[in-house]
Amino acid sequence: MVATEDVSLSNKVLFRGVPDSCTAQDVSALLQKYGPLDCICYEKGQGSGFAEFLFCGSAERCEEDSRTPDSTLVLAGQRLEACREAPRFHGSTDTGAFQQAFVKPKPIDQTLDVSIVRGHCTAAGIGMVAELAKAKTTTLVLWDRCHNPKEEPKVKSAVKKQTFQEIFAEQKPDRDVMAKAEQYFSVGTPKCALVHIASDKIRTEATVQRPLFQVNELVNCITSNHVENISTFNSYKIYKPWVHANRACVFLLMPPQLCHEWDDDLATCGVGYRRIVKADCLRVLGGSGWTIGLQMTNELASVSAALASASIRDIVLSSDEQKDEMGGKVLDLGMPIFSTWAQQASA
Repeated sequence: MVATEDVSLSNKVLFRGVPDSCTAQDVSALLQKYGPLDCICYEKGQGSGFAEFLFCGSAERCEEDSRTPDSTLVLAGQRLEACREAPRFHGSTDTGAFQQAFVKPKPIDQTLDVSIVRGHCTAAGIGMVAELAKAKTTTLVLWDRCHNPKEEPKVKSAVKKQTFQEIFAEQKPDRDVMAKAEQYFSVGTPKCALVHIASDKIRTEATVQRPLFQVNELVNCITSNHVENISTFNSYKIYKPWVHANRACVFLLMPPQLCHEWDDDLATCGVGYRRIVKADCLRVLGGSGWTIGLQMTNELASVSAALASASIRDIVLSSDEQKDEMGGKVLDLGMPIFSTWAQQASA
């Protein structure tokens, strides 16, 4: 769930649906009933613009009134829509060049049948699982927890190291989860998803002092990160029968620090999450195994969890044609920019 305190400091509202005959003075007079304005940006005939209130509470009241069925945010007999601007979230990869509307995912009645979530136990991943469970989706979870023995000696002493005698014996937990998932059946077309959570503890070149002089340490970072590639491919191989049997979509949730198409960090440039998504290796012509990357754009777990769960739900419930269009692509989990949000008024 997107916490309300995430936008508590936003005093700017974006508005749309203004009749062509209305001027900036008309819009200003309407908005000032919620509180004093600092400034307003609107040109007659544009249909949309933004305004800054002196107080955050005024912006909150304006937005809340816009959402009520009997809203008084009306000009010339036409109802306006208002939405607060999204703040710059912690760890955001956005440059701030474009205003973004703080839009919360819309709830829908239809839910998914089964979702399998596996991978690293991150804050965003935990929040996403909670959102799926609250939507009454049967959710099976298998977490990985990596630890550094030098940094966490207590964990090292508490965990028993296991040696596998048989080939692929380490895959048993995943195969048990897949067998459990096969026990759940749906009516009609299956609505299932496999989600792999990428690690948010990727080791970077910046963590190594003078990396070109610390070759062994830098290579250890590269090797550690390459294990993530193997883990992702391994999960696809294990769950392939279940994915195709249920015509499921496959998602890869990626941390914000891996937002670049071509990474210039020596330690992370070998992380192949984006290449794995673009390979779309589980895709079959019959219509299953679509692989979609979900790129987090900030470090605020509550926002990323809500956006990720809503994206998974909407994509799985979409048509095969739409899935074909999104398969093999990486989608940014961000808010719509102002121009896009304003154009949706007529949609």
